[in-house]
Amino acid sequence: MDTEAIALVVDEPIAGHFYWVLQKQDGCDCRPIDAAAGPMPTYGAAMMAGIAALQRRADDRGPDGSGSVVVTAFVDPAEDLGPPTIH
Repeated sequence: MDTEAIALVVDEPIAGHFYWVLQKQDGCDCRPIDAAAGPMPTYGAAMMAGIAALQRRADDRGPDGSGSVVVTAFVDPAEDLGPPTIH
């Protein structure tokens, strides 16, 4: 388990209202560490805003390179609900 891993999740709790959430593993649970202030009109817009937030977190970690972020998985909600697809 990578204790520094942060997951970007895009949720649509109401049709047409997309929110991004950054989550961090906390034992067996995930806890939110940052989230959209309001809804976005599309999944793509929410994903891009979430990636920007993730990048800002990485940039804030410092110039020594410890802030680099590697996106390792993307789950496309248009695909079936099977296991995540690694791109």
